[in-house]
Order: sequence, then C-alpha cells, then structure tokens
Amino acid sequence: MNAFLVKAAPQGNFTEVSILMNDWKSQFQTLVSQKRPIKCDIYPLPNVPDEIRHALDEEGYSDLIPANDRWQHFLIPDSN
Repeated sequence: MNAFLVKAAPQGNFTEVSILMNDWKSQFQTLVSQKRPIKCDIYPLPNVPDEIRHALDEEGYSDLIPANDRWQHFLIPDSN
C-alpha cells in the first residue's frame, strides 16, 4: 500500500472508523470489501495493524496521512 504524507486532510465522503471501537476490525473488513474510502483514527497504535494493511494493499488502497495529525489515516481505494 502506498502511503503519502499530505499537508491537509483530503476532501470526500469518508466512513470513519476508530481503533477504539469494539467492532472496528469487522467494520474495516466490510468497508474494504466494498472499496469505500475510510477515515481511520489509529490512536493509540503506532501504525495501521499488519493484517489490515495487507487487506488494504490487496485492494489497491492508498494511505494519506496529514502531516499535522499522524493518528489520522485517509484510506482511498484505487479508482480502477
């Protein structure tokens, strides 16, 4: 998965997921299978977990990370 540090959060219709939610993994899997754009708050983890990163990579997602808030990840599916 390509990751990019960006100056500002991208605009768009993102579904928000927080790692602190009880069902975040199942919600993530559903959104990725639907190739939906995702805004993910990964606090308190240092990075997106490997199992999730692998699923995102297989679906061609890009990870946009705002320089001023590295806990936020805007995950955008490949447009193809």
